[in-house]
Parts: sequence; C-alpha cells; structure tokens
Amino acid sequence: MIKIYQRLTQIFILTLLVQFSAVAQVVNVGSGSYTATFPGTDAAGRNGYPSGTPFVVGNAANRPVPTNDWWSDKIKNAHSSNLFNYPFTEKTLNSGLVLTYIPWGPIDNIEPVKVGLNGLNASAANISDFSDWTITMQWKNGTKQMEATTGIGMPFVYFTKDSASLAEVTVDQGTATIHNEILIIENLRNGADFSVYAPTGSVWTKTGNVYSSNLNGENYWSLAFLPLSSSNLVTAANAFQQYAYVFPTGTTSSFSYDENTSQVTTVFNVQTSVKEGTATNMLLGLLPHQWANLGSGSVNTPHTYNTVRGQLKMMAGNTFSTVNTFYGILPTLPYIDFYSPTFSPAKMNTKIKLLENEGLATWTDSYNEGQAMNRLIQTARVAEISGDTVALNKIVSTIKARLEDWLKANSGEVAFLFYYNQTWSAMLGYPAGHGQDVNINDHHFHWGYFIHAAAFLEQYDAGWKNQWGDMINLLVRDAASSNRQDNLFPYLRNFSPYAGHCWANGFATFPQGNDQESTSESMQFNSSLIHWGEVTGNDSIRDLGIYLYTTEQAAVEEYWFDMYNRNFASSQQYSLVSRVWGNSYDNGTFWTADIAASYGIEMYPIHGGSLYLGHNVSYVDQLWAEIEQNTGILTNDPNVNLWHDVKWKYLSFTDPQKAITMYDSYPERNLKFGVSDAQTYHWLHSMNVLGEVSTAITSNHPLAAAFNNNGTIIYVAQNYGNDSIIVNFSDGFNLDVPGHKLVTSIDVDVDGVLSTSFTRAYPGGSVDLDVVTSGMGIVSKVEFYQEDVLIGTSNSAPYMVTADSLQVGVHNFYARVYEGNTNYALTNLVSVQVGEQYAYSGIPTPIPGSFEAGHYDVFEGGNGNGIAYQDLSANNNGDFRPLEDVDSELNQSEGAVVGWISAGEWLEYTVDVQTAGEYKLEMRYACGNSAGGGPLRIESDGDLVFGGIGVNNTSGWNTWATKTVTGIPLKSGEQVMRIHFESGEVNVGKFTWTYEGPLSYDQAVADAGPNQILLLPQSTATLDGSASSSPSGGSLNYQWTQIFGPSIVNLASAQSATSAISGLQEGVYLFDLEVTNGSSRDIDQVYVISGNSSNVPPTVSLISPLNGSVYLTGEVLDFNSIANDLNDSVIKVDFYLDGILLGSDNQAPFTMSWNAAQGQKTLQAVAFDGFGDSATSNVVNFTVDPAPPCRNLSSNGDFYYEFSDDDNNPTITFIPTITGMGSPTCILYIGTDPGALPGYNVTPNQPFRVTASKGTRLYFYYTYTHPSGGERNNAGSKDVYLVGSCQNISLEEQLALNEIQYYPNPVSDFLNLELGEGQQEVSIFNVNGQLLQNLSLDGGFNIIDMRSFQAGFYMLRIQQGAEVRNLRLIVE
Repeated sequence: MIKIYQRLTQIFILTLLVQFSAVAQVVNVGSGSYTATFPGTDAAGRNGYPSGTPFVVGNAANRPVPTNDWWSDKIKNAHSSNLFNYPFTEKTLNSGLVLTYIPWGPIDNIEPVKVGLNGLNASAANISDFSDWTITMQWKNGTKQMEATTGIGMPFVYFTKDSASLAEVTVDQGTATIHNEILIIENLRNGADFSVYAPTGSVWTKTGNVYSSNLNGENYWSLAFLPLSSSNLVTAANAFQQYAYVFPTGTTSSFSYDENTSQVTTVFNVQTSVKEGTATNMLLGLLPHQWANLGSGSVNTPHTYNTVRGQLKMMAGNTFSTVNTFYGILPTLPYIDFYSPTFSPAKMNTKIKLLENEGLATWTDSYNEGQAMNRLIQTARVAEISGDTVALNKIVSTIKARLEDWLKANSGEVAFLFYYNQTWSAMLGYPAGHGQDVNINDHHFHWGYFIHAAAFLEQYDAGWKNQWGDMINLLVRDAASSNRQDNLFPYLRNFSPYAGHCWANGFATFPQGNDQESTSESMQFNSSLIHWGEVTGNDSIRDLGIYLYTTEQAAVEEYWFDMYNRNFASSQQYSLVSRVWGNSYDNGTFWTADIAASYGIEMYPIHGGSLYLGHNVSYVDQLWAEIEQNTGILTNDPNVNLWHDVKWKYLSFTDPQKAITMYDSYPERNLKFGVSDAQTYHWLHSMNVLGEVSTAITSNHPLAAAFNNNGTIIYVAQNYGNDSIIVNFSDGFNLDVPGHKLVTSIDVDVDGVLSTSFTRAYPGGSVDLDVVTSGMGIVSKVEFYQEDVLIGTSNSAPYMVTADSLQVGVHNFYARVYEGNTNYALTNLVSVQVGEQYAYSGIPTPIPGSFEAGHYDVFEGGNGNGIAYQDLSANNNGDFRPLEDVDSELNQSEGAVVGWISAGEWLEYTVDVQTAGEYKLEMRYACGNSAGGGPLRIESDGDLVFGGIGVNNTSGWNTWATKTVTGIPLKSGEQVMRIHFESGEVNVGKFTWTYEGPLSYDQAVADAGPNQILLLPQSTATLDGSASSSPSGGSLNYQWTQIFGPSIVNLASAQSATSAISGLQEGVYLFDLEVTNGSSRDIDQVYVISGNSSNVPPTVSLISPLNGSVYLTGEVLDFNSIANDLNDSVIKVDFYLDGILLGSDNQAPFTMSWNAAQGQKTLQAVAFDGFGDSATSNVVNFTVDPAPPCRNLSSNGDFYYEFSDDDNNPTITFIPTITGMGSPTCILYIGTDPGALPGYNVTPNQPFRVTASKGTRLYFYYTYTHPSGGERNNAGSKDVYLVGSCQNISLEEQLALNEIQYYPNPVSDFLNLELGEGQQEVSIFNVNGQLLQNLSLDGGFNIIDMRSFQAGFYMLRIQQGAEVRNLRLIVE
C-alpha cells in the first residue's frame, strides 16, 4: 500500500482532554503535563525563552511561528542581512530589499540593487506569509506597502505594492539599461546580471541612479537573476520574460512511502497566480540532492547557477518529484558477536555490569541528558539480546523514572519539565542546553534522544505509551509536525523540505545564515521517529521518519560529505565538512577547530539508526584513510576530541577486524561522554560477522537490513509487535521474525538459559551449572565455558556440569547450545563470586570513629567493582589505589578522597559499631557546582538508615567544608555500611561518627550461632539462631537462607529459630540468618563445614599489589594479605617473592614492605593456623620498570620535558621541539592533585624548581603558544613523575632495557633497527600524528632509509600483536 501525506491533519492529534490549572496553567496530557507559564530560573540562573515577539503580520500572524529555517533571522528581527536562498543573497532595509550575489560567505556592505517604493521607510520588514520554501515580506509605513516573495532555488523575486506608490529600483553598482518594460542591470557583484520586469507597457524613469515606474497602473513586478553564462543579456532577459509574471502563491511538498519498494517519493508543487500573458510555468531551481534523484519532471532548460550548494539547475514547470530508497535501520546490531574469533562474552558482561547501575545526573541539561540516556539505552539493548535481563530491567527503570519526570510538570519545579511558549510556538525543556530555550536551537537533536528513549521504554514496557505517548507526540510535533493545520507548532520546524535537511539554529543568528553541525544527531532524530512510530503502531509517524531519513541522507551525502565530488570547492581540504552554513561550510565545530572533532561530529552517535554511514563503502575507505593521516587515531592519541570509539565503529563498516585490533590496543582510553564501551565492543564484533551494509537489497519492513560478508548475505530484522511477521527482502529472501525479537538469517532454532546453583562459592569450592534449552531445533550438545575456556560438555538433557576448585575472584560462565556441529546459540552469562570483602585495613573500623572515603573495602579476589563499591567509569582518575576503578586520590590535607562521582555509584565500609544508637556524622566534602551536590544516602547491611544528604556549593572542587548530619540510627556489631550517591557533583573525604544517644526503637539482634564442623559421613546438622534477641523481649521472625555450598541442602524449617538441614556433602556451606521484630532487621552468618578432619585449613589472599600492577624501581611497596580461619586463628603468613621467602608476619593485618627492584615479579603468600594446616594464596604478577629517563617527549611531540635527578625539590624544564614553541605563553600546571593543579609561568629552556620530596607523585601538563598560531595544551594526557625516580641515562641504554635498539639517533641517512623475534609493524609519524611510512619487518637487524625525511622530530611506532611501543626519533 502507498500512503500519501500532504495534509496530515490526523497526525499527532491529542485524544485526551486538555485541562488547565487556574494558577500554574499546567496542561495535562495523559499521565504527563507541561506548563503554559514560565516556571522561573534555577539556582544557576538557567532557563529562559526567546526575547521579543515575531515580526509577522497577515496570514503569518495567524499561524504557529516557524523557526530554524533559512530566513529565521527575519522573523526575530526587524531587518536581516543573512538571507541566502540560492542564487540570490538578500538583505532588508527600511527602504526595501537589497539583492546581490554572494556565492560564498556573509553579505558585504555593498548594496548593488535595492528594490523599494518612493518614500518607503518602514521600521521593519515583516513576514506576511510563508510556505514550504517561500516567504513573503511586507514593508509598510503609512499608506505605502510593498511585499516581496522569494524562495529557495528561485531565480526570481516577486513584488507587489499599494496602488499609489511608484516602484523604485536603486542601482548602486553596475550598469542599468531600459528596454521597454524591462530594466537590465549588468556587471553586479561577482559578475551577476539582473533584469527587472514591469507589467507590459510600463515605463521606467531614471533619476540619478534610481529607476521608477507606476507599473502602467498595475501593482506587480519581478526581478530575475539572469544565468551567469548569458552571452547576450537582452536575449536572456527576453527569454526569461515568459516566467516573470507567473507569481508563486504557495509551495508544498508531499511524500509517499511505498513499503513494497522501500522507496520514498516526494512531490514538489508550486501554486501560482498568473499576472498577465498565457505562460503558466515558473522557473524552479533544483539542488543537487533533487536533480540527482528525480522521479518526475526534468531539468528542461540549459540554465544553471553556481552556488555554495553546488550547481543549481533550472526547470520550467510547477511540479516535480524525487525518489529516494530507504535501506532500513535497526535498534541495535544482532547478537552474533560470538562468531567473531576474539569475542569474549565474559568481557562484554563486565562492560554491561559497569553501567547497569548508572544513574542520571540531577545537574544536567536537555542535551547532556539525552546523551546520558542514550549511553544507557545502547547498553541495555546489548544486555537484552545477550540475555542479561537484570541489567536490562535496571536500566529500563532508570530511564523510565527520569523520562517520566521530564514529561510531567509539577507545581513549583524549575527542572525536568517542559514549558510551551505561545509567543514563539515552541516547547522548551528545562534545564536547557546550547540555546535550546532562548534561541530554539537544536530541538531535533535534543528531542531525538528523548523520543528514542520513549521508543525504548515502549519496547520493554508495553503500554507505557498509553499514559505518556501523547507527551512524546508533542515533542515530535515541536520539531517535525507534518500537519500544516497544527495549532501549536509550525510545519516541520527543523526540516527544510526543499533544502532537504534540517537547520539547527532557531533564529539563524550568524552572518553566514543558518547552520547545522551534527548531521548524525539529526539523522538520529529521524530514526527515533521510525522507532517510535513502529513500536506504537503509528504508521504516520513512522513514515514521516522514513521520509526525513532518506531525504536528509541524500542531502548529507551531497553537502556535508560531497560523496560524488560535485559540491565542494577545489580549496576544500577535507572529504567532509562539519558545519554547513546558509552560504558557506567549514571544518570547525562550536567548541574546537580540531579536525578530529570535525570528523566525529558527523558520526556520533553510531547505533542501529546509523547504517546510512556505511552505505558507500568507497567513501568510508576514503574518509578513513584521511582520518589516519590527519589525526592520532593510529597512535592512540589521548586527544579528547578524537572520540576513538566513534571512529572505530565507523571503520567497522569496511574493516571491522582492524577496528577490533585498534580497540584492543587502547583499553585505557577516556570514553566520550555518552558512549557505552559495552555497545562499542558489541558493535565491532557484530560487524565483524555481518560484513558490509548492503544497498543492493531492500525490504518491506523499516526495521530490517541486509549485510554482505564476502558474498554471504545476512538478513536482519526486528519485530516490535506481539505476533510473528515475515519480512520480504527484495532479492526474494523471506525472514520469519517472532514477536519482540531481533533475528538474523544465520540464527539457529535452539536456545538456552543458563543457571547456577549459587552465585557465590567458598575458595576452592564449586557450583553446579544447568542449561534449560528451548526452540524447535534439535540440540546436539551443550558446551560450558568459564572465562572463555571450555570446562565441560553435555550431550543430552539435563544439560549440567560442575565447576569446581574455584579460586578467589569473579568467575563468568556461559554455554553454547549447538544445533548440528558448527552453528550454535549463546546462553546468558552468569557470574559467581568466590571470596569475601574486607575492611581496607583488614580490621573493621570502630564506630564511634572515622574512615577516609578512599579506604573503602577490598575484595580478596581482586578488583572490587560491583562488590565492595560501584564505580561507573572504567579506570581510576586519581592516584590512590590506581588499579581499582574508584576515582580516588591522596589529598595532602584531607587524606584519601573520592571524586568524579556519578549518580548510582556507591562505596562500602566494613565497620564495627560499638553501641547501637543515633550518631552524628561529620562529612568532609567539596563541591564546585553552583546548585550544590548529592544527595547521598547511608545504608547498613542493605537497609536504608538515612537519606537525602545534600551539600552546598563550596566554590571549588578542592575547597573543603564539613557537612554535619545528626540522628543517624546505627545498629551494633560488625556490618557493611554503604554510602550511596543518588547524584554526583560532590567530592567526599573523611567520615567521622560520634555517638549521640540511644535508638528510639528496639533493634533486633541476629545470632546464627558458632561455625559447625561435621565429620563425614554425617550429612545432617541443625542451624540454631535461638540466641537472637530483641531488647524489649518481643517476638522475632526468622529466615534462614543458603548462600553457597557444594550442594543445595534441605532446610526443614527455614522460618524458625532452629532448622534441621540435610543433604550435606564434603565442602563449606554458608547460611544467612535474618531476624526482624517489626521495627528493625538484623542478619548474621554461620558456616557449616563437612569433611574428614576436625580442622578447617585457613584461607589467604593477596589484596595488594593487584595483579598487573606496574611500579618503578626504588618505590617502597606494601604487600598486604587477608588471612582467615573458620575454626581457629592464623598465626603466620609467609611472603614469597619469585618463589623465595621474603619474610613473615605473625599478626593481622598481615603485611610486608619491599624496596622495589626492576623486573617481572611474582608474589605469593602462605598462611598457617594453630594446627599446622596451611593455605596458599593466589599468585600476583606485577612489574617493576626501570627508573624513567629524566627527559621525555610530550605525547603530541611539541616539546620535551626534563627533570633534574634530585631526590628532593627537582627542577623541570620545557624544551621546545620547534623554534617559538612556548613563546610568549608557557604555563606549567603541576601538583599532587590531578583535578586541581596550580599553574606557574615558566620560560622555555629554563629550569623551574618544584617543591616536592622524594617519592611524591607529581601530575603536570603545559599550556603554551604554538608557532602556527593560538595556544595548545596537553591536559588530556597529563604526565606523571615520581620525585627522585629518574636517572640520567642515554636513550640507547633505555631502549636496551626494553630489548629494542635503534641508532644512530639523531639519524641523517640510514637507521639501524634491532627488533625482538617475530614479524613486527613499524610505522613512522610526524609530530602532527600523520603517518609517513609503514613497514612490516622481521625480528633481528633491519635498516630503514631515512634520507627522504626532512629534519625534525618523529615518532617510531613498533607493534607486535597487541603490544605497541612508541619511540622518539630525530632526523638531522
């Protein structure tokens, strides 16, 4: 069926009653609402709306105000000087309309031709009417009135006037000649020639440079821009006269989407009024995205104009059509990653878990909120298709709570609400960002994220639309109402139907006209409509999205990418532009001139709606080669504008394996805000299986696409509905898609769900793994994997194996369910924790007392993220406990503090409360946010004890204050206290607790009894919690729960004080006892050990250093262990370094110090109990690097920095690599707190003394003048130096330690390069990161000819597998 949309009066009509509050004027829309009165500003003075009133009269005054178009400056201001509509450039004055020809850039002060009336002096040129691509401007003062109609691509401007005034044409440049009723003006700006057409029989009178006419008693005339190629102007003017009296009265574009052909047809019509004569055709100018995709109509004249948008071709006629093909989008790529050779389900699970608890900041704006939601949504989609319903449900809950907050306006609130401004016919969201409110900027960018989030919620919370859908439809209408009779919003606010793309600036406030930067976010808006329409069953919205998507894609490929080499000027340096202006384009962005950002802003965000970016693989290859040349992408440059994940995902459209290799080489990168590492990992590996996006195949379903992997076609489709559908692809393939599924043509018809007997285990213990299969296929076998290692196979149901001898750590398990010998489905992944968390010092912190924020608990199995803390950003931004993910640093005055806190993060501390009671908390904090920070809440053993703790602004992130909170109830005994951050915007330091008084309620006390040891073959025991108590003697409720064990036991009376247990096997069991008394809860634990001995050996784990740590020679390292015994005490722990006894400690906490010596090291601990039994810890591998040289090259190659080798108070020197670097500005930022480094003015090549003692870790970077102009800094890649650690050794000595030698250096002719064994890739880059040479060399001695290289500094990059070394090279 073909659906036609021209007057879509039925779209987006609210079916619910609109109710107004008499006071706040809140408009209820379903379960949501918006306010019709301005709510006021927030604490930082944010929130606003456009000033003034629109300059509209007549028909225009009775319609919603259009913004975000080529002429939008005119509707905001009395006069405009940036009206670019091709081929004309126009400016309004009190006295009329200036017409000129500026093929590039802003209009100048030359006014070659002005059209007006005698005595016209209007204070404003008002908009009196507008249509899809024309406007009519009106000048009026007293009885004088003139109107001018002008439109995109029209080589005529059409004028009317009052009956009494004379039409005037003022010629300030060029030569004018009168030819009867025609006035020809030649040699105007940039070679333009105009002709003015008065009605037949009119007479032009010249007075100086002013030409006037009474128009032979008529009121109309027109002005034409004659073709630039005209050889005879009189002939050209006479030829154009046939079009001069056919005036446009309106323009419309209508589209139709044919599902069967997947084509969008757009019909352009002009309604006309013929003023005289028999001619009825207008002359219309077609832009490249139109004439290259014509359906009906043709370019039937030879006339063309060169414009900033390429060649404007003229067609005589009043209608034409274009046809564009839609190739489909997806919500995400399918989960076939496991067919990619290096994909690890365990790694992806870790990345998902990192984000599943992430909250959304309370201090944000509508744009950043959208990015943050998208990061979570993309992660949730990956979680869902990989079987992680826990993560999916958590993220759905997070998105739902926040989006519904936005969609409901509550009385008195100034944040997370929408305000409809009637003056400007716009829905404004608060808090706004990037002028979304005061300038109506970027609504399609912002709302695209919100609409996408709504589609996501409806997908996973079916029926959500019934309550909130009409509020979302308001956002659709605000940015892209397709109903010309909409009484609230203008028709297609952001999208220009004739230009073929969106404009971002609400009022076109720049001299170059309107602009759009991020076409990829505009395309995301279009894709969000497709998703929202499809998931809600609203074909009108869905097809509107498809129309916008295909049309804008064509425009983006022409005007931003110039894929077909017919639009960019020869001077354009790059293969894309990042900003298209009304009359120019450039590679800048609104925050930087860095070319890396220019590339990225046209790609971000890449997800299932971004498949258009991969349609032209030749262009992808071309652009990627350019990215390699012009950025540091190959050298893992830490440039914050490089957005590595975005670039890698783009590369995956043609070379996913290379993208994976690059991804694997840079795990420590900083993620761009809004990017999900889990989604990047999934995207790259899925693309590695799918191959290239196919544009040879379409389908009859919008959420479907075909891919080509070296000739193998893989079909993919998503079904949001309940019932199965069959998707028909254009090559004849049919794909059956069950309800609520994303499937591919290579899926198997079997599936499985993996479960474990327990999610925890005792060190050395076991868990049972069980897969329940489903599907219509026949299961041939099930393979079970632990951390990507096969641990067992089951060939028949029930499909079970046991994972035993589990060591401390977190173990990830999954299974492959095979249908046949090679194809399989992957189950969900389950994690099992082995080992416990302990207090940082090994001993619970006593309360009353204090602990520092950075002294959160440790997990004996290694990194404690998700166990002892929750940190939502990979890596540690601070310097304290660097291998943990908590962003902690040592502050000289505050101790171990925690910063960079995000909503949803938490820290846990094992404490021992001496007395139950109410306590006073004094919390040290810093906050640089004007609205304050937090709130945070305090929990104990999983129970909320106190919440809503917010903090005020301290005027700096390193300006500390004390927050005092009283009346916090704490139970007695050992417990795990959690500090949970509901929002960030705060740094925290020491927490000090002081007893205030007794509790106001009875605190239940759980007592699970002593640990029990059973000798085999005994297989039963009794759990006894009868010692539990309630202070007032009231009754208790009991609940016993098994936490782990080698078997699932039978709990005879799980809700009694005592319970018999049976079915015990050899091993260690753990049980929780929870008691409640109606007003409080408490828990205790008891171990039951079944074995052949009356003694249980101890357990021991090394908690520092962590595996993989790197240290410097001379550092003093602390070796810390945790040792426990269930029925005895640990009397000694021995520490073995490289297998040799280093020393022993006989008292907890068991520690030892060591002065680090260079080399690859192994550390192991052995614990002994009083009975002589022992246990050996995990092996920790760590590295001690040689002391660094005192001189190093900066990451960007602009300068060297050199420390003196003083043990205390060293000097540091800035040494330029290019003359003039650092002059006149050179500022050194150096200190111990990387988040707050003080700055010092320094002089290049002159040492600067730093006050710091031996062992102090200094962070530093420079801001400096660059000889090419402007200032640079390397703040994005701060350097670190340990005072007293460097040695003044030669470069050759340093490299010899790394088993690589290259010489001579500096080199003038041939470079000798000695490599280790195996083939290695050797690349040479200049200081700008440009790749100059790439070689594949074998190990051993090699010679590289350097004679063609100019003198200067270079980087020699040596890569072997995932290992990369960057070396500095000087050519003389």
